[in-house]
Amino acid sequence: MHRGIHYSLRPNAAPGYWQYAYAIGGRVRSGRVQARLWLLAVRRVQMRIDRDMRSGSF
Repeated sequence: MHRGIHYSLRPNAAPGYWQYAYAIGGRVRSGRVQARLWLLAVRRVQMRIDRDMRSGSF
């Protein structure tokens, strides 16, 4: 959970990639991030959530 937004993060089949998904205002965002470490992947997803909330794209 980040800023009231629930997100999921799981390893992808390809090493070094992680699948993520979250919803802001009814719009679901999903994709993948590249990171070797789980904590780095978490931070990158949190940065995407922050960017989406700032831009008002929800």
